[in-house]
Amino acid sequence: MMNSQEHQDDFELNSNPYRHREMLDPRGRYQLEWVVDWIDKRVIFNVTAATSGYVGFGLSRKGKMGGADIVIGGVDSRGKPYFSDRYAIGNQLPAIDDSQDWILHEALEEDNQTFLSFSRPFDTCDEDQDLPITDDLLTLIWAYGEKDDDILYHFQNRGAYQTYLLDPELVPNSFRKAEVNTNPIEIEIDAAKLPSDVRVFRMDRNITLPENQDTLYWCSFHKSPTITKRHITGFGIKFPSERDRAFVHHAVLYRCFAPPGNNPDDFFQNAVNSEGSECYLLSQPNPLPTTYCRELVHVWGVGGKPFFFPEHVGIPMSENGSEYFMFQIHYDNPESLSGRRVAVAMEAYYTNSLRENDVGAIFIGALSHASTTVMIPPSSLAHQIVGHCAEGCTRKMFPLGGVSIVAAFLHSHISGRGLRVLHFRGEKELPWVNADDNYNFGFQQTRILNEERKVIPGDTLMTRCVYETTNRNGSAIVGGYPTRSEMCLAAVYYYNRVPGYGDCRSEIRTQRYADFIGVDNTTFVPEIRQTVITAPEKYAGLPVETFANEVIDWDLGTRDEIQRLQLYQPQTSICGNGIPRAAPVLGSPSVAIPISVAKPGPPRFFPKAPTTSKTIVFPRPVQNIITPKPIINVLEGVEGILNNFLGTGNNQPMPSFTTSTTTSTTTTTTTTPPPPPAPVSPPQPVFEMENIAHISVLPRDGPRYQRKSSCEGRR
Repeated sequence: MMNSQEHQDDFELNSNPYRHREMLDPRGRYQLEWVVDWIDKRVIFNVTAATSGYVGFGLSRKGKMGGADIVIGGVDSRGKPYFSDRYAIGNQLPAIDDSQDWILHEALEEDNQTFLSFSRPFDTCDEDQDLPITDDLLTLIWAYGEKDDDILYHFQNRGAYQTYLLDPELVPNSFRKAEVNTNPIEIEIDAAKLPSDVRVFRMDRNITLPENQDTLYWCSFHKSPTITKRHITGFGIKFPSERDRAFVHHAVLYRCFAPPGNNPDDFFQNAVNSEGSECYLLSQPNPLPTTYCRELVHVWGVGGKPFFFPEHVGIPMSENGSEYFMFQIHYDNPESLSGRRVAVAMEAYYTNSLRENDVGAIFIGALSHASTTVMIPPSSLAHQIVGHCAEGCTRKMFPLGGVSIVAAFLHSHISGRGLRVLHFRGEKELPWVNADDNYNFGFQQTRILNEERKVIPGDTLMTRCVYETTNRNGSAIVGGYPTRSEMCLAAVYYYNRVPGYGDCRSEIRTQRYADFIGVDNTTFVPEIRQTVITAPEKYAGLPVETFANEVIDWDLGTRDEIQRLQLYQPQTSICGNGIPRAAPVLGSPSVAIPISVAKPGPPRFFPKAPTTSKTIVFPRPVQNIITPKPIINVLEGVEGILNNFLGTGNNQPMPSFTTSTTTSTTTTTTTTPPPPPAPVSPPQPVFEMENIAHISVLPRDGPRYQRKSSCEGRR
């Protein structure tokens, strides 16, 4: 029987958010437990394996033996423990490390089970033979054998498990169906173990994928299960089978707002009763009120597991009565298989025990559709794209006291290799909000921050993405919706929430950038789901993807220059509020055209683009090869740059800027709106839309923030 001190110690260990327990072997034969010691900067591991032979454990960046940091231990036939720190060169016996930095604490063998307890510092300062433990994604590799003296033989007794080793636990151990998770891909939550005041709001969709279409964004509407304020404390995603999981790229939940004077139940209920529709790829207006759902609530990506917020925060739900949400699912069907039925459900766990703070979420990154900002040269090893949330936007969005970021989600497509959320205050770069320099598209997890980050009005947030395209058959990659295209995004969860805001992204609209790449204006064409050039006239109708691959000559000079421009050119941050406003009276001096139906205006300095009544023709690629002309230093003549922003097809006319500092304006135009939608279509909303001109704060020659290391002066 445990005494009171043992009970207390056990309670503290079970409630420690940095204690993790996983069954790495689905057969239940290899259990791992680890605890992060933040005081001594060390991780303690406990392994229990169903063997009387050796036990192996290691850290790897890519899940392979080569380059892995490995330990092998056990108890020999004489009852004597053995343990060694090793490193792997390849698929062969790992060599003994020159510096034995892993420490064995205990080794036991009983009833054909071996228990090892060992630890290692975050950074051993052994650059050649050890891997530092950082906030990057790591793969835990494991193995065991039937004998102590035959380390090479482990048959199928091996595996790999991806995790952020230093992150807090995402699902409390007390909520799990089993004390130790037995499915490394999924975490099963036992509803019976949840607190008595917690309920589940389930939003599901089951559709047949269309023929000959590799990308589908599908939106459906769902009504909140309560009309009284509750707090969402966590989220999970459910698939009936791994076959269903294979077709879903991401899922996003948005909050909806009815237009002024409309009852939410009257306005959204018909949409709830429908099966849904394509979200943004249909010719507008959409028959469903998708444009009224702009405030980000939650995002899930490939490989993501359930997670719960810390106990002092929650996402508000139904604080003003009936509330509606839009559930967006990106189905990825690269082989264009037909007739596939795919089911997926998002579960929101909510409580009536209200928490201290309301959480909101915002996308930060680069505008990736109808923009040339995201353009990655072929066969790139480490090309960078950045997306700004400018200081003018944070002044607009956040209250005077600032907000605190509590969690983050990083997202790119299959060429992404590293993502960071950067934070600037004036010209000073602060520590990264979140980072993963070992990004894996197949493991996109919402992460609770180890330390919350305060962001005040006037700060700049920036998402930086690094891409490798050497495996893309010599193709240049552009931004877009399909998985083969790219995105550079992060979602940050913060408190206290400011209603309506869900997006703060940027694009490059400068004349200098347009001149360099040779594209003046673009628009997104739903019929082919690609961004298409509208100016200059000789390339009109040519998809940007085709232009980037068959027109631009990607020599070394072009590669270097486009990288410099993408990092240091001024960008325009777009940070609109998703709560619809009352429409102004037509005939007034300034009339805002609804974003969902506005058409791109002609560029100011180039021939007028073809009219919308003309059938768009998509010609074969132009055969002549051009090399974009070199440009002068990007920071020369900044005022002129900011005075010459171009429209780049984001479905709204571009404002005119008259200053080199932060400027904002409301989108206005006198363009005649398109014919009114069919009776089944909802009225089109008018939103407050901000375009903030922003000079890059990335230092060109000065010091950049780097991870702090305890090894300074020791290596």
